[in-house]
Amino acid sequence: MSDLYDLLSPESLSENYVRQLRQTIDAYLPQYVFLGEVLQNALDAVREAPAGKHKIDICVDFDELEVSIRDDALGFPNEPRLLFLGGGKKDGKKLAGQVGVGLKVVLFSSDYFSIRSRTADGSFKFSVANACEFDSEPASRPSFTMPKTFEADTDPLETLGTEIRYRFHKDSKVPSNYLQEIQDEALPKGLRSEFIQTLTNAVESGNFPTRFAALLACDLKRFSYLGMTEVPDSLKDTTVTLTVRCQDPIAKLGTELGELFDTRTEFTFQAPVGYLQMSQTVSWAKPPKPAPYAQNLGAGGSDLFKVQNGFNVTEYRSDSDFEQLLTNARGRLPGDIETLRRNLFPKINFVRLTVARIPHFDRYLPGGSQRIFSANGVVTRHSPDLTRGRNQQYVRCFDIVVDVDAELHYGKYHLKNMRLVGLLKSFVNEAYRATIQNAAARFVGKTDPFEEEERSVAFWSRSDLLRPELTIQKVPSDENDVIALFFELAGMGRFPEFRWYGLSQRDRYDARAIIQRLGDGAEVLENPVETALRVVEFKIRAGSITEDFDREDKVPRDIHLLVAYEEGVSKSPQFQFLDIEDSETMSRAPERIFPHVTRVLKDTQSGYEVQVLLLRDCLEAFFPPPPPPTAPEDAIDE
Repeated sequence: MSDLYDLLSPESLSENYVRQLRQTIDAYLPQYVFLGEVLQNALDAVREAPAGKHKIDICVDFDELEVSIRDDALGFPNEPRLLFLGGGKKDGKKLAGQVGVGLKVVLFSSDYFSIRSRTADGSFKFSVANACEFDSEPASRPSFTMPKTFEADTDPLETLGTEIRYRFHKDSKVPSNYLQEIQDEALPKGLRSEFIQTLTNAVESGNFPTRFAALLACDLKRFSYLGMTEVPDSLKDTTVTLTVRCQDPIAKLGTELGELFDTRTEFTFQAPVGYLQMSQTVSWAKPPKPAPYAQNLGAGGSDLFKVQNGFNVTEYRSDSDFEQLLTNARGRLPGDIETLRRNLFPKINFVRLTVARIPHFDRYLPGGSQRIFSANGVVTRHSPDLTRGRNQQYVRCFDIVVDVDAELHYGKYHLKNMRLVGLLKSFVNEAYRATIQNAAARFVGKTDPFEEEERSVAFWSRSDLLRPELTIQKVPSDENDVIALFFELAGMGRFPEFRWYGLSQRDRYDARAIIQRLGDGAEVLENPVETALRVVEFKIRAGSITEDFDREDKVPRDIHLLVAYEEGVSKSPQFQFLDIEDSETMSRAPERIFPHVTRVLKDTQSGYEVQVLLLRDCLEAFFPPPPPPTAPEDAIDE
């Protein structure tokens, strides 16, 4: 055995090594184990290769739970010791990988792992099975021996480079956890998420073959090593091509992600290196779409002006630039400015700030706006809490990246230097307090504008509803009144077709309900499923929602049913009210009409119709006034 290594027994310390290996694997997020770490190795290999155009080809097979990644760099060296934890480092090179453990994490998470390499010195191939069983009981643990020099590959790669292929066990949680991570990050509301529209835009514009391809690319460019916040010159001409395969996406990935395959079972697409920004995803959309601006913030954020439909991007790369972000309206800098100048500014490579409306961030970026730190382009998972500044409602109105010259822990999502992290958090908080909150307020206007032109805190003096059957005494003058009126009528049995699953002030839309439409049987209520949930919006006057549409705070296509006290007037010529009998909904799918709906609000540009239920009309139908008393016959004679 003198000419063999045992991967689990360096210096006869197998049990300590196994424990250390398990702790290391547990420190990595599923997305890094599934795809990120080997992708990072390929990117680093290209960065060390001679300048020129390079290729990285990735194939993800969800049927086999297998991933392969091939690069055309210099090739993995024939040094088996590099497959030990700590067997190799990349210190001082400012690469994505620094400690050299990521490849081992993938290897020992795999049911099958192989590496093929061609270097200037020759070719080799090495494979290992059942490595994911490394921490089973010693008596049943597989043997993981390997030669001190990898054996020559009898069928070598055609060009210099490395091909790594690995497969997960069918019981492994890594693939499912990775998919759940994507959904949680990019589609928190499933297929009702605002970002779905951008995925559709990406396909319709010809940038991606399916919505899943667009989703995977956007997620990789926002949350993995592919999303480098500053692309080095050595990677600017690198082409990253991905192929995805799955014969039954619904069964393998679940209903929501499976539907994004758009009936395809295999597709190929490209995802260039670089952090995903709004300018890229907005370019996929059809007009009208947010316009890019580059206004300087000015002292205290005073130079930005309000833009109805746009986003503002600024970059800061010098000490004087960083101080601009910290200078308030009075021209004053924070009290700890000398500490920041001395200990933080020399570490900052750049700051990139985007200001926009919350709905724009939610639509055009997976997961909405972020506040992140990156280390020489590598995105971390640091997310600073913003505790300074009086206008916390504007926290989600800006996206910021602060890139620093720093090292990462081996899990690669936290900086090693925690003092630097503290200074970064202080810097972002001071920038928000001094300039960003004011700039956002000027650029987007009020983040939570009142929906009605007239609002009153008076209660007693409101007009009487004159409905003795109800406990509600006054005509609705607030959205809460409309909600209360609806649910009182529901409690009286007037809306038996509705089952409610919650209302929210935090969500973009007011409520979710399962509703028995005209063509639905009783089973929709008796055996409910999540996919049957409908989006319901409440207004005092239905016409006021057109202001939300113009601001893009809400989207007509997202709303299934609009409940209002009365119709009101559309304040946009793009939207008009129609009788349900004259609507496209009635002619196209009458079985999908909701109960008690008499009107629709039509978007004349897209043709989409929002069904409208008017409570004032319902009251007249539910409680018709009694017929006038009949005069006595003798009174008539007289």
